[in-house]
Amino acid sequence: MKNFIVLLLLVSVFSCKNHSNSQNKKVLEDEEEFEEQIYSEISIKNQDFDFGKIQVNDTVKNTYTIKNISEEPLLITKIISNCNCINFDYPKSKLLKDEEMLISTQFIADQNNLGSVNILMLIECNIKKGVEVISMSGYVSDDKE
Repeated sequence: MKNFIVLLLLVSVFSCKNHSNSQNKKVLEDEEEFEEQIYSEISIKNQDFDFGKIQVNDTVKNTYTIKNISEEPLLITKIISNCNCINFDYPKSKLLKDEEMLISTQFIADQNNLGSVNILMLIECNIKKGVEVISMSGYVSDDKE
């Protein structure tokens, strides 16, 4: 009986070890597959836009130019911002090598934006780091100068 219990423990230890090895192998395969993925590369004109000093109720518009500089088609899946005070529009289509697209933005200053403003927009796309950042900054005043 004692031998049977020892045998049972040995079988369970080795089966758990083999199960653990198969899990480690699966994780390694997933990491290798991730490394093999092909990503796009982009360049951005006017990535950080400074609109200077504006007044409450002023509207600032800016256009960012995104260019695909790789062989892999670029696909922007979404753009999010740290501020609800900005609107943006962009084409929802793939960008082939050397093609450009425009991201149009519009910021309307209000009382909630007084002082220094730094708006960050995250472009989620199929580049290696997953997101690219564009920004708009300046100063909003309520002076009636």
